[in-house]
Amino acid sequence: MERFDLIYTPVVDSPFWQQIDTFVIDSMYFLFSGKSYAIFSLLFGLSFFMQMDSQAAKGNDFRGRFLWRLTLLLIFGYINGLVYLGEFFAVYAILGVFLIPLYKVPSKWLVILCVLLFLQIPAVISFISLLENNVPNKPTDAVVYMNQLYDECAQLFITGSLGDVLHFNLWKGQFAKLLWVFNNYRYLQLFGLFIAGMLIGRMGIHKSEEKMVKYSRKVLPYSIIWFIVFYTVVLLLPAFGVEGFALSVGKTLFKTYANLGMMMIYICGFTLLYYRYNWRNVLDKIAPVGRMSVTNYMAQSMVGVTLFYGFGANLAVEFNYLQSLLVGIVFCFIQIAYSNWWIKRFYYGPIEWLWRTLTWFAKVPLRRV
Repeated sequence: MERFDLIYTPVVDSPFWQQIDTFVIDSMYFLFSGKSYAIFSLLFGLSFFMQMDSQAAKGNDFRGRFLWRLTLLLIFGYINGLVYLGEFFAVYAILGVFLIPLYKVPSKWLVILCVLLFLQIPAVISFISLLENNVPNKPTDAVVYMNQLYDECAQLFITGSLGDVLHFNLWKGQFAKLLWVFNNYRYLQLFGLFIAGMLIGRMGIHKSEEKMVKYSRKVLPYSIIWFIVFYTVVLLLPAFGVEGFALSVGKTLFKTYANLGMMMIYICGFTLLYYRYNWRNVLDKIAPVGRMSVTNYMAQSMVGVTLFYGFGANLAVEFNYLQSLLVGIVFCFIQIAYSNWWIKRFYYGPIEWLWRTLTWFAKVPLRRV
């Protein structure tokens, strides 16, 4: 829906279809923006614990190997980021380094750190300061420069060649992405979710169907209330007289809070659907997509950029949001079918296999016997 960071707002001639188009993009942002990254971040922290715990059981200290694994992820991310500016593996690789020294920190201190990160204190200070009369209610220099980079790439992605795209993303695109993470304080929530995932691993919730169902039932109602409260604040900010750049910062801050609630609604909801409401056969069909998530993510980047950018099919200009959504749905079904076909024949996705092989400097079997 974001056309792979090609910023272009389609205009539909028919007022009726324009309303439909606006509803589509608003609905997609409401349902997925900020929630998908959050789920993936929680799982990233959980997978870190599972790898460390598995190797510890064998008497191995995996910290050095995990650092090397993150280095490989950074390389994959940079290569993917040459094509798709919004690629996020590089961000995970950088933030993931800070998980390593926290592995043996007592859980009570990790809980405190997790809560502090979720509070997003720097963002709160920024928002409150912008409400003061003696502070200019305008973007910081870092935000201004970030916006300039995104404005520059918008036209380039529409009219430029593949070479132009690669040249921009070689440095400017990577920097724009990191500025976005910094300016929106996204790194605070991401790292907090890494730690939360690690804590879930320590509690052994992921190992027990009974625990997953128990905690999902407990957490779900609180998550709904949490989301409603903070999303209501987002909607009411203009009514409170908040405007200008302060309104932008405030919306981002309270949406980030709200997204935590909606993320948990999804996690608890899918867990209960899988274990208690007979959705197992349906959801098992999308499990292979997750088992080769790195491959699928990079494939989305390569195919999506080719479809939507000017050097390819230029669908970002040719298609409205509704048509873009239909393209996305079709491609998702293709990836579900392909992933199911692949996992029946191979243990890992192609990039997952390469990542695992380079992690251990050893031959890893790929084809199922």
